[in-house]
Amino acid sequence: MSMETSRLEVREAERNGIDADVYDETGIVEESTRLASDDFDLEPPAARDGEPTAATEVTADVTALDPQLERDGAGFVVRLVGDRDERARVRIDDEEWDLA
Repeated sequence: MSMETSRLEVREAERNGIDADVYDETGIVEESTRLASDDFDLEPPAARDGEPTAATEVTADVTALDPQLERDGAGFVVRLVGDRDERARVRIDDEEWDLA
């Protein structure tokens, strides 16, 4: 394997949830996961200007990447795990994304 750069992008889903996608260097989705807001009794506002997003890049020599969404108190943590080690982390606060 060689070092490759991947981008973890987290965004509010159109269907009331949070999506986390891992893109390769060419912009193709390698892995994806979704979390439904209903599972946590959260609801985004009915209207807002654009969907909130967060992103980070990681360069690593790994055989597989796995985005993992977890609830943690007043927000969510998206961990990008590669070969069993955390490679990147994005935190989403309920207040920041206006989730109630």
